[in-house]
Amino acid sequence: MTDDNENNTASSTNDGAEEDNSCPICLDNMSNPDILHPIQCPTKCNFNFCIHCMSSLLSSSKDDYQMASDGNRHVKVHLNCPNCRADISKTIEGTIKQRRKAAAEAMQSVPDSELSAKELQCKYWKDGDDLILGADKTSKPSGEEPLEIDTTLFGGLEFAMSEQEQKYVTKLMTSGYPDQLCQGAQILAGVSELLRKGKTPAMQNNTNDNTRATPPNSAAAATVRTTAMLQGGRSNTPGIGPSRTRDGGEPPVSNFQRQMEQKARDKLRRPLPTRMPLSVTLSTAEFEKMALHSRQEAGLVDPSISGGSDKKLWWRGLLGDATGLKGNATLKFVDDQWDGTIADAFARAQIGPQAGNRKKATVQGRVTTKNPVERMSINKILAIGENEKREKHDNNGSREGMLQPSRTQRVLVASVRGQAGKSGIMKGDVVTHVNGEVFIGDAAALNALLVNSYEEQGKEGVVMIVVNAEECTAEALRLRSRVR
Repeated sequence: MTDDNENNTASSTNDGAEEDNSCPICLDNMSNPDILHPIQCPTKCNFNFCIHCMSSLLSSSKDDYQMASDGNRHVKVHLNCPNCRADISKTIEGTIKQRRKAAAEAMQSVPDSELSAKELQCKYWKDGDDLILGADKTSKPSGEEPLEIDTTLFGGLEFAMSEQEQKYVTKLMTSGYPDQLCQGAQILAGVSELLRKGKTPAMQNNTNDNTRATPPNSAAAATVRTTAMLQGGRSNTPGIGPSRTRDGGEPPVSNFQRQMEQKARDKLRRPLPTRMPLSVTLSTAEFEKMALHSRQEAGLVDPSISGGSDKKLWWRGLLGDATGLKGNATLKFVDDQWDGTIADAFARAQIGPQAGNRKKATVQGRVTTKNPVERMSINKILAIGENEKREKHDNNGSREGMLQPSRTQRVLVASVRGQAGKSGIMKGDVVTHVNGEVFIGDAAALNALLVNSYEEQGKEGVVMIVVNAEECTAEALRLRSRVR
């Protein structure tokens, strides 16, 4: 009889938990992972609370003391169930891991551009990461410097990003890993796209992050470049300099001007790689011309439709105009080899016609900056990398870090026009990712991949291309972040 009463009591408790999914501590709604993975209380008291309160409890216990209401840290925290006071110290970390994993799996289908920085951290959380997202820098190992936000990496989009988002993108861009560089470029592309739609990503989510960036004034808005050009650190606009008033005095300088001048000085002191990562989404209609050329080479289409160099009847010219297939293809590519050096990130390839065949492009050389101050700063960045190699050699007692670099196949943009050019892709950029996957192959394979996208999706599809998320650029940005 007693067992029946206990079962009835337990079932009624569970029914009540199903009816009310709010956390009994903070009164916020508990997420699905919170409900699916309750706390492992030894007494099975059926008490449960949200992951935020659970993380706070774990954080306070690791800190050993909790701050009291009067500001004194004299209340010692124990990992006990808030309801029955049973010890949950052995299971709380496992419960948090299960909830983090479930939350990350639920976000895999959501585009990065629709998520806040905190949600992105949750999406890409993996076992081994900190259990407490956004942990304070005091919880980091001693000797590890706190991450500093680098606004020069955001291509002028920092005003639309929260502080936490800026920290996350800075972490990605300075990680030294090409895949994280690609992710950072995709996030910035999402921020840019939302701005074009009149939305501010930093304000789109109602999160606990109270730090919000404010949009620039009208003078700043007029100065902001095309987002893709800024992401590449490229601008044709002359520097902003104060002009004198009629009485010879200096006019007042706005905060935006100060920020731009400081950013210009920082870029001289810590130059950005010549090829900065950029993510663009193009309509498959951009590759219609490429598909036509492919069919012509296979003998499936009349070459006169393409607008070749041969003289054509007037109706054939009209047909080319009507089909929109007149002129060159949107993108053309050329094969290249990376020499394995980090210095390549600060050089741009010179591409021109091949000797004896002007229709075929070839890489004719590399050019670097002529600014002596910038060259000196680049040498300083490269010297940091050389010192790291020597330290690795001295510590390991091997020549693993001193091996000569090997050459690696890659594909460069030989020419660009249409929407691809307007999106910021430039001649000499390195194509590294297509539709989220690392591209491995030559120029012919890339051309075939884009043509196949058009053949399968028609004009209504899209293709996402990421350029310059390569190893030398990733390493250059990592070393650049170490310059003080």
